Amino acid sequence: MNTRRRFSKKKMIILSAIILGIAIVAFMSFLNAMDPFRHLRITIHNQSDYDLTHIQASLVQGDNSLNNNESGSTYVFDKDIPSGVKVKFAPQLKLSGEGVVSLAFTDSRGKTYNKTVCGYTEYLSGKSYVTVTNENVTVKDECM
Repeated sequence: MNTRRRFSKKKMIILSAIILGIAIVAFMSFLNAMDPFRHLRITIHNQSDYDLTHIQASLVQGDNSLNNNESGSTYVFDKDIPSGVKVKFAPQLKLSGEGVVSLAFTDSRGKTYNKTVCGYTEYLSGKSYVTVTNENVTVKDECM
């Protein structure tokens, strides 16, 4: 006599949904754990009344000054950031050793800013958040 119990379709769907939910949570946790090791990303949130132009990320390594002209030491973001817009980008910089990443930009009034967005990095990985208001520019970095 066959004593095997068969699952109903309803039970199979519920079980599949639970397994899928657990897999999604595990995958998202893995992505968050790997986030600091991804290529450096800079997020600029322009909360000011002015557009941001001439945005440039620069890499300063070792004894080099900010007038560094080595290949791969400067990345120009080719779009302006209008007032109220948030933009995320990954500057394509080349690092050998350790360095500092700075961000320079100009607002539509003509005022120029230069901020360190990654105070120390060996791998050009992690993320940096730059918030621009009418009064100041704040930076929160999580670089490696």
